[in-house]
Amino acid sequence: MSDRRAALARAAAVAALALGVAAGSAAAAGPAKPPAPEPLGTSPAVAAEVGGFGRTLPGAQRLLVTFADTPPGAEARRRLGALGAVAPVLPEAGIWGLSPADPAAARDRVLRRADVSGAEWSLARRTAERPRPRPPGPLGPPPALADPLFAAGAQWGLRSGTPSWAADLATRAPRPRIAILDSGVDPTHEEWGGPSTPLVAPRSTVRGDADATDHGTSGHGTHVAGIAAAPANGVGVVGVAPAQAAAAQVIPVQIADPQGRSTDETMIRGIRHAVNNGAGVVNISAGGPGYSQAFQDTILWATRRGALVVASVGNEGNDSNPLNYPAAYRRVLGVGALCDAIPSPECPAPYGVARFSNRNRSVDVIAPGVNIVSSVPRRVAERATGRGSGYALKDGTSMAAPYVAGVAALVMASNDGLLSPYQVMRQIENTAVDLPPGGRDRSSGAGVVNPRAAVTLTAPADDTSEVNDDVKWVTGTKRLKEAGRALRLEATADRVEDPDDVYAVRLRRGERLRVVLTYRRGRLDLYLWRPGTRTVATGRGNVERNLIRYRGGGSKRKVIVYRATRAGRHFVNVFARKGASEYTVNLVRGG
Repeated sequence: MSDRRAALARAAAVAALALGVAAGSAAAAGPAKPPAPEPLGTSPAVAAEVGGFGRTLPGAQRLLVTFADTPPGAEARRRLGALGAVAPVLPEAGIWGLSPADPAAARDRVLRRADVSGAEWSLARRTAERPRPRPPGPLGPPPALADPLFAAGAQWGLRSGTPSWAADLATRAPRPRIAILDSGVDPTHEEWGGPSTPLVAPRSTVRGDADATDHGTSGHGTHVAGIAAAPANGVGVVGVAPAQAAAAQVIPVQIADPQGRSTDETMIRGIRHAVNNGAGVVNISAGGPGYSQAFQDTILWATRRGALVVASVGNEGNDSNPLNYPAAYRRVLGVGALCDAIPSPECPAPYGVARFSNRNRSVDVIAPGVNIVSSVPRRVAERATGRGSGYALKDGTSMAAPYVAGVAALVMASNDGLLSPYQVMRQIENTAVDLPPGGRDRSSGAGVVNPRAAVTLTAPADDTSEVNDDVKWVTGTKRLKEAGRALRLEATADRVEDPDDVYAVRLRRGERLRVVLTYRRGRLDLYLWRPGTRTVATGRGNVERNLIRYRGGGSKRKVIVYRATRAGRHFVNVFARKGASEYTVNLVRGG
């Protein structure tokens, strides 16, 4: 063998050893992480939703560009050069919009620019209301009681039994603001209008103004708002978490056109507006196929700011049953539809999962989603029934999601607003009523949401390091204790909801670090990344440039020992390759 070949062979062997991989087996056991859940797409005008690609709305196309950091406006525009007009979408999370001068080549060109971690077309989304085959029948004369449709038993999801909601759950404390991202909310409706209206901070991200009046042809947004939060005001219906002026408010954000069509960009802008105006819960009763890193980063940003995003999983359970986003994103509480007691083709079993409700990994819980009465603009009710009552029945996972959004707000209120979105989500899942065949499944997730248990039982412990899914989310730096004494980190990792945890550790040049990961279930991998690393993703040559050590395989104890060749922030990364588990990381100086 020549000297050159021998040197190359030695270099390859050293590289394989450094990565914790036997030479020649990198494809089977290497550090590469699975790619994004679905292809990101390469065209600005995909005609149909085929093979995991989403579609875009007709007209001018917009690229959502995600940076590995959060550059100021001047720097973002400099990086994107002369590729087109650049505008902020969620700059706090490094997300900018680009109207490309050359759409056909734009995405490839953007991905070659400095510090760009993603570039995706703003995909089309649609509401998850299931059109009713015929107008609803008369609801009957309202009795002389407060909120008559509730008193008459028309709101089956708020009756005692299944689910276990009662009015006393809404009396614990003032609840956080709930944002309804939809077609808008009718401010002239008897539930929502007048001097004591609970509507605050309205916004249209479709037009870019402060008018969030419901312009939808079906009154979808007003209906969704009523399910979550209709005030206990003596008229119409009552929401799961009743709204009150100044104490329990609703933020209406118009993200959809009159036909219920929205885009990733209008949703992202809507989430930004809602969170910046104090929303603790954000409801999105819409979605569609197609993953976007920009949108996932938006969810992480909202979670870090203390907001839980709740979304409908979709109504294609009888058809293609796709993963719909945003429900399928990490840290989003995805909701499917529960039937009432009335048999129908979609509901053969009382209080079972509606047949139209999607069945896949996005389903976290189910909630009432069939024969749901709520507020709609009078023009909508009059067109549908010939009566301008201002109320109508609707079906769909669109109706189930705001039920859970209301429960989430009550859980936050009952814990004085001290719970993180992680704790609220886990509390709702942990207290859900399991359905056969038992255990978490793709039809009902953890089961039927149980408002009383969620509000009254003790919540799980928090994962205090979150959000720490990648380098740009890590704000603090771990400092090692004296030699031989471990700095102990305890957290959880979950392949679906929270696959990556990242911790920054400051090392001096020549300092020795010992990292020990222990866990009980699933499979967790351990990585150590060098200073200057922008992401722990393993694509686009990042492993070759920045990975120092990797330990994979099935062992429940993984160890990395490293002596720093340069000073700076190094990054310890725990990755859930399979399943979920609590884990412990011990960081030891000089070990």
